[in-house]
Amino acid sequence: MLSRLSDAVRRLGRRYHHVRHHHRYGWLLRYLTITAGILVTVVGVIAIPYPGPGWAIVFLGLLILSQEFEWAARLRHAIMDRLNRFYARYIDGNRLAQAALGIGTVAIVLLTLWLSGALGLAAGWVGLHSPGWRSPFVR
Repeated sequence: MLSRLSDAVRRLGRRYHHVRHHHRYGWLLRYLTITAGILVTVVGVIAIPYPGPGWAIVFLGLLILSQEFEWAARLRHAIMDRLNRFYARYIDGNRLAQAALGIGTVAIVLLTLWLSGALGLAAGWVGLHSPGWRSPFVR
C-alpha cells in the first residue's frame, strides 16, 4: 500500500515538472505553487501551539515550496532534524517535560478560546454565568 502511494507521489511529481517546464502556462503553475506553499506554511506556523498537526502542516507547506525552491527543501530537512534531536534529548522518556508540554498546550488553547469569546459561550451553555468567562474583546 505504501509503495503504491509512493509511486503515485513520484508520478505526480514527474507530471508537475513536465507541465511546469514544457507547458505554455508553466509559469502560472510556478506562481500558484509558491502561493499555495506560502499559505500552507503560514497556516501551519499558526497551528503549531495547538493540538493537532501544526508541524505536519508546516512540513507540507515547505514540501510544496520545495518544488520551486531548493532552500525550502533544505529548511524542511534542517527543521525536522533539529526537532527530532530536541525531542530525543529533552522530551522522550521525560515525564516532567511531557507534562509541561501538555499543560502549556492546554493553557494556549484555553487562552485562545477565552480571547475569542468561545469559552464564555460554552460556559453559558452549561450554566456558568460569570464575568470572568467573558472575553475582553467580545461584547
